[in-house]
Amino acid sequence: MAAEKNTSSDIVMWILAALVFGAGVYGFVYFEGQAMTLIRVLGLVAAVGVALFIAAQTAKGRESLSYVREVDVERRKVVWPTRQETVQTTLIVLAVTVVVAIILFLMDTVFGGLVRWLIGMGGDL
Repeated sequence: MAAEKNTSSDIVMWILAALVFGAGVYGFVYFEGQAMTLIRVLGLVAAVGVALFIAAQTAKGRESLSYVREVDVERRKVVWPTRQETVQTTLIVLAVTVVVAIILFLMDTVFGGLVRWLIGMGGDL
């Protein structure tokens, strides 16, 4: 019985969150020519914030917040490369790209000449 009540209250919360979000979008569009853009954007941001707060009160909302917190914990564990490492890696990638481009150009030139020679179009080989 408690699970049913929880589910039905969650459904009501999701509908309320959707209505608040929809009202924010409607207000943003409705007041297009009548209010400053900053006021419209702030109203939309406020509506989205209220809708997210309402949605966070549901079981799925709490699960989502927990997931976001866990993602943030993992993000903080990442060791980002230094500027020097980033520059060195970028230069290596550029150098390898240039070398591969030259190799592909030479292969294309040789094979193109070979094909022209084989079909008798007067390639110089």
